[in-house]
Amino acid sequence: MKIYWPQIGSSADSFDIERGELGRLVEEAAKDLNGIGDFWGGGTEGVTFFKGGGGGTGYEAVTGQVMEGIDVFLDAHHEIALRLRLMADTTQAVEWDTVAVILSKLPAPDPGRPIWGAG
Repeated sequence: MKIYWPQIGSSADSFDIERGELGRLVEEAAKDLNGIGDFWGGGTEGVTFFKGGGGGTGYEAVTGQVMEGIDVFLDAHHEIALRLRLMADTTQAVEWDTVAVILSKLPAPDPGRPIWGAG
């Protein structure tokens, strides 16, 4: 299999760019919503909408969940880019002939002892 290292780095850059763009879009949307203010009002219906009622989740809780989810999504973009770069750097620095010699010296696998995560 042929691996093109610049493409791995380019893919990592794309994740960084997308993370930045998504973060800016979320910030803009949050500013817009905050600019509207407490549109639900202070009446019974407004409080129920904001806090939830009848076993339902309100705007306040859902907003918190959305914010947490967005943070996880943005962090995932950062982590993917980081790991792509680590993969490219590590693989470029490996002397594959030495790895092949080391692997050839390992004992044969024990069929009665499965590899963790396989099968």
